[in-house]
Amino acid sequence: MTRTPRDTPPGMPALRAPVPPCGAGASDDSPVSSVRPSRLQAVLAGSPGWVGGALTGLQGAALGLIVVITPAFAAVAAAPTTNGSAAIDWMGVTKVSVRLWLLAHGVPYVLNGVAFTLAPLGLTLLIAFMLAAIAGRYCTKSWASWGVATGTYVGLVCAAEIGAMHGYPNLAANTVRAALVAFVIAGPAVAAGIWRAHGAEFGWVPRVSLAIRQGLRLGLATVAASLSVAAIIGGGFTYLGRGRIADAVATLGIDPLGGVALAFAQALYAPNIAVWMLGWMTGQGFSVGEGNVYSPSDIASDAVPAFPIFGALPTISGGWIALAPLVIVALAAAARLALKGRIAPTVSDLPVIGIAVAVCAGAIAAIGAVATGALGPGRLAFVGVEVIPVAVTFALLAALGFSAAHGLLMLWRLLMGRRTERSGAKAPFLSVVRDSVVKDAVVPDSVVPDPLSEPETSPATHGFVPLP
Repeated sequence: MTRTPRDTPPGMPALRAPVPPCGAGASDDSPVSSVRPSRLQAVLAGSPGWVGGALTGLQGAALGLIVVITPAFAAVAAAPTTNGSAAIDWMGVTKVSVRLWLLAHGVPYVLNGVAFTLAPLGLTLLIAFMLAAIAGRYCTKSWASWGVATGTYVGLVCAAEIGAMHGYPNLAANTVRAALVAFVIAGPAVAAGIWRAHGAEFGWVPRVSLAIRQGLRLGLATVAASLSVAAIIGGGFTYLGRGRIADAVATLGIDPLGGVALAFAQALYAPNIAVWMLGWMTGQGFSVGEGNVYSPSDIASDAVPAFPIFGALPTISGGWIALAPLVIVALAAAARLALKGRIAPTVSDLPVIGIAVAVCAGAIAAIGAVATGALGPGRLAFVGVEVIPVAVTFALLAALGFSAAHGLLMLWRLLMGRRTERSGAKAPFLSVVRDSVVKDAVVPDSVVPDPLSEPETSPATHGFVPLP
């Protein structure tokens, strides 16, 4: 029930009537929102749902390009030139920015016949967050709005890929790849924004097997916790290597504004390094070019590219650091213990552990594949983690943690069950003792009430007898 200004109590400000998102139309049962609608939302209120979807895809693509173009323009404009800004090839800078934006969608950046395929996952995640936020304000709760928003974004990415990569080899294959990656980015992001703004009903979830749901929850929780710890470890190595990073920046001799743009560009690869550190935690390590392997037990480093971000790579190994894989075992065990109320510690629930292990292997393989690529020709053709060894090792370590925690919970349940049985065996003897004590107890006459006497009541007690 929505309160109208006529029903507003005295002394309270009148409530502003809610403005539905574009395409939703006015409704009497729309909830009152404290978020003030934008002018564009107010203008488009009542329009068809596909309008909000088209605006979502258009704004998502535009903002993603602006995120890349703005620091590129700032860095180029701040660079000293003899002819001022007239000598700057602004169109060339725009093309480079568009190709960097496409790199976040899986399209290789080709330079002089050399393909750079290492995608900046930070930019990919940023685009997904922007799409989710825009969809929450402009899309309606309908499949049409979702489909138009996702299709518009995919179409714009493909158009940009065709325009920027025209004349390069494998244009058709790269266009298909860009379409698939753009759909994987935009589809879930737009759906998440719509669900957050308008709610969602997942009536099909209870029809999924309980073991599958529990295994998904346990596996994804373990992967998320491991990625968080890997990011923290990566931050620690970044702090330890701050001197090397500063020296690399000083060697480049760039101006302060260019340094800010460079720092922003390298921050877009921070999620990649977090995934690499997850591979480091498994003990398999990761590679930065041929001949460079970083693992907890050994570091084989040759010539690393002169990128400041590579100053954050590990420089110590061996000793207690070689026990890093045990962190994954501990995190898996902690996740299993945290879900003890949802997953029963029984033999019949062991399939849940198997499903969780499979989820861990699949998730690590997926994120390891997207965080790996090429940074140049020859020895730099592979940078990242070996997907299959890292995924299998992570799954085995997680299985060890799950099994240990599950076994401890089963043992605890068995011990508590035997303790309960012993307590139940003593119960008859305790009841006999209690009855004899009560029988022999002497109760004063003043405490025993007279059943023939009526209790005195007063208006203050309202018919209740006060305690003596």
